[in-house]
Amino acid sequence: MTQLNPIFADDSKISADILRTIPDILSEPVAGDNPFPVDVFPSPFRELIIETNKALNYPVDYTGTAILTAVSTAIGKSAKMRVKNGWFEFPALYAALVGHSGAAKSHPIDMCFQVFREMDRDAARIAESLLSEYENYMSLTKKAKENTQNPGKPIVVKTVLDNFTPEILHQRLADNLRGCTVVSDELATFLDLMNNYSKGDQSSTFLSFWSNKPTSIDRMSKPVPLFISQPFLNILGSLQPRVLCRLFPPSKSDSGFLQRFLFAYIQNAMKQPISDNEIDTIVIENYNEWLRQYIRGNPIVPDPESYHPPARLYYWSPEAKTFFYTWQHNNVVQVNLNQDTLLGEVLNKFDIHFIRLALIMQVMEDYNTNQVSLSAVRAAARLCAYFSTNAKHVLHIIEKPAKSDTLPADKQQFYDTLPATFSTAEALELGSSFGLRETAVNTFISRRDLFSWISHGKYSKK
Repeated sequence: MTQLNPIFADDSKISADILRTIPDILSEPVAGDNPFPVDVFPSPFRELIIETNKALNYPVDYTGTAILTAVSTAIGKSAKMRVKNGWFEFPALYAALVGHSGAAKSHPIDMCFQVFREMDRDAARIAESLLSEYENYMSLTKKAKENTQNPGKPIVVKTVLDNFTPEILHQRLADNLRGCTVVSDELATFLDLMNNYSKGDQSSTFLSFWSNKPTSIDRMSKPVPLFISQPFLNILGSLQPRVLCRLFPPSKSDSGFLQRFLFAYIQNAMKQPISDNEIDTIVIENYNEWLRQYIRGNPIVPDPESYHPPARLYYWSPEAKTFFYTWQHNNVVQVNLNQDTLLGEVLNKFDIHFIRLALIMQVMEDYNTNQVSLSAVRAAARLCAYFSTNAKHVLHIIEKPAKSDTLPADKQQFYDTLPATFSTAEALELGSSFGLRETAVNTFISRRDLFSWISHGKYSKK
């Protein structure tokens, strides 16, 4: 554990108790000891994570990460964090749920974003009706138009995007003042299309979106450029570990796209049998109603002059400010210790992850305030410790890809589940749970590119 070296801001004071709660972002957990911090979530989010795990076998890591992204989507540009003069952060997140096939990655995403899809469907129906009125007006003669009010071409406000072109993405971001979220069950497909669209790498565009940087789009089909002064975009999807090397090769790491992602990675997640446990539907409805209430109570109304939505500004409480400065100082130490490495670049982005997560946690805890509390920054620190540990696992795969990464999904999961050293009997017993026959297991563990022979009936993974 790195020695803490607190930085005191102004007249703020920090207690030894607060210092002890700041986790070291690079402390090495015991193998398998990187639990998702469910306890930092307030109601109704904590109940949803726990109950869906009990009744539906949804891994808490995946549900918790999907909730963070969904709440960020609800917040959008309605709130932003004032870090200090001239530095403000909206709570945008790029997140990936990493796990093998059958690990229940898609279901938590679908559940957490159901409200937004319902809103999009209702908005589309309204827009379709208004478009019919507009088309009827446009079909009138010039004389008839003089006596008829022009209803105007309707704007389609859509939040969840899953199948789109870059041009449509820009239009949706311009039309939705709250912001949009790319939700993809198969994030690999989205990333492939992003990198290959029109034979041009689009990652630089998404770097700007993550930073909420102003952008303008010029198209031959439109004489007037499309200006997006404050784009707000989230990305959430699922990935299998075996595609990480292809999607984030070290040769393309200089773009900084990988460094902006938060990974919820369960290394040995396995498909679970269906249980007879039933979830109380009120748990899901309480979550959905929280999202609806926040959106209704925090409408996006643009300023008539700047057209920027007047976001509620959040500030550090004195204790939270000192906690953040102390945490950030220790992260700086770790970034400098890992300079000129991909890990150092990843850790460098956790300053911003911390701020955005703290804002999200504060809104979840109490959005009828303008201060980010000590409990919110403590929660952000716990989440950063969790996500940074997973980032190291992802980097290990990317930077030192094993030959097992090219295996089929069932063999890959079998390989990952095998202990570091094992006997033939243990391999056969485990293989049967994956539906692998004895001959298939014996053939598999005889591969010298994957396993080393220790002694009769004893092997180790390479």
